[in-house]
Amino acid sequence: MSNPDNLASRLARIDDRREVLRRRLDDGYDRIELALSDGQDVSQWESFWIDLLRQYESLSEERLRDAA
Repeated sequence: MSNPDNLASRLARIDDRREVLRRRLDDGYDRIELALSDGQDVSQWESFWIDLLRQYESLSEERLRDAA
């Protein structure tokens, strides 16, 4: 991307999405830990949490590439 305004806008959108995912990851982790302590089966929650983590990692890699 050669236009600095477009790049800044794209990076801001990525940052916003990453922040949403970070909050969901934090909340999900806390809920999984609480459910585990209650003896609940959290395998589906963990799978979903891992999917969110992969999305976060993908966005982080995308941001690094775009910012370079």
